[in-house]
Amino acid sequence: MSDARQPRSDHQDRPTDGAGAGLPADNHTAGFSRYSRRSLLRAGVVGGSAAAVLAASGVVGSGLAAATSPATAPPAPALMQNLFTESDLDFETLFAFGSAGYGCAEFGELVTVVNQVNGVGASYQTYYDAFLALAQRIEALANQELTAGHTVNARSAYLRASTYYDMCLYFILGTTARAQEADSYAAVQRCWDGASQLFGTPFERVRIPYGSGWLPGYLLKPDNRPVRRPTIILNNGQDAQNISLYAMGGADAIARGYNALIFEGPGQGSLLFERQVPFRSDWENVITPVVDYLRSRWDVDPRRIVLNGSSLGGGLVLRAAAFEHRLAAVVADPAIYSLWGCWQAGEQSITSLFTNGASKDQVNAEWQQIVPHLNDVTRYNLAKRTEPYGTQFLQAARAGQVLTDLYDLGATLMEFTVAEVVDKITSPTLVTIYDNDELVKPPGQQGELAYQQLRCAKQTHTFTAAEGADQHCAPMAPHTRNQVVYDWLDGVL
Repeated sequence: MSDARQPRSDHQDRPTDGAGAGLPADNHTAGFSRYSRRSLLRAGVVGGSAAAVLAASGVVGSGLAAATSPATAPPAPALMQNLFTESDLDFETLFAFGSAGYGCAEFGELVTVVNQVNGVGASYQTYYDAFLALAQRIEALANQELTAGHTVNARSAYLRASTYYDMCLYFILGTTARAQEADSYAAVQRCWDGASQLFGTPFERVRIPYGSGWLPGYLLKPDNRPVRRPTIILNNGQDAQNISLYAMGGADAIARGYNALIFEGPGQGSLLFERQVPFRSDWENVITPVVDYLRSRWDVDPRRIVLNGSSLGGGLVLRAAAFEHRLAAVVADPAIYSLWGCWQAGEQSITSLFTNGASKDQVNAEWQQIVPHLNDVTRYNLAKRTEPYGTQFLQAARAGQVLTDLYDLGATLMEFTVAEVVDKITSPTLVTIYDNDELVKPPGQQGELAYQQLRCAKQTHTFTAAEGADQHCAPMAPHTRNQVVYDWLDGVL
């Protein structure tokens, strides 16, 4: 294992040869596996073992087992798993606790509401109601402070309110307010935008040309001096919003003298919740316009543009970097080799429907036999995990309905892989792996496989339970995560 400061030295700058995946099978009503954070990364669509993941990706299976055989003891158990009697509420809340170090939440406020939720009985509805009340109270405080001219206090309150609204947004599809999902997102964004204009150097609202339209974003800068700076593109994954990316790299970027671009692409933020534009797997067609835009600016050093992908973004940026070669460095945090493979490692009573060459009609007919037996937790998790992958899935989720076209969902997820392109990346690349990552499956193997097939300068780093930085994207340790990433970037640049 590596230490908390330097990427692991056993995988440094040397290409190596690549080689070569829920619902319990006997219980359709038990629900998906433990955490729902980062959505589709942990569900399964096609049954099979880890070897099946590689076979589906066109990679020989035997090499993976050899490459990922554990050389050390298994990681320690994940921490902080019993905040709620409903365990899938835990993980989202851990991100809020972690973001407190960046002023995006207040420990006492979080503890108070956690106790309130447990006092009345934890559920999606009680969680939503309690955090909505907190978010509204803190937003009102922010407005009062702003009116009084107390901009520092107002900024602090807007940041916290944005986080609390985000916690409501994440679980809204499991509540009676599901049809107001777009309004819930608007509240998150309203408070984030309010905070963004109250920093010493206000964050610049930008519109990035994209097709016949534009992508919204914010350019964060240390100051307004007329100099060209290294610039990091903070590429979100599936579930987090702008406020989350501030803690997951934005704040540390400006503290270290970088510019940081936070943006929303297809399947994310306003494009999903307001425009109903779903994800696309060919992410290079998103990132290349972003790079074009940054290179056109006077305050960006075109030779030092780096791309960081968080959560599902760890797979998206690998795909983009295989085609976009103007990047000075790439961070896949964590690396996702195949979204389909993550699903294969999960829910086999769903995934088994796709075996033996089943047709679309056969898959969907069998799926309709299962749907009546799904419980409320499973229905919520399906809604949350599938809404960014097609308008039909988003609309069903908001209507409180279970998706009907499981086959099309599976076909869409199969497209999210870097199996045939990862070896085309030319930019130096950092691959991260997390102990106790419940979302990127098989455990550790996705990152190892992506790392093996890289032909560029590369390093890998494992975040550990021993340093409190385990679980997907180190929810309780963003400072530790950011320190590793920016130390590596400083060295590369």
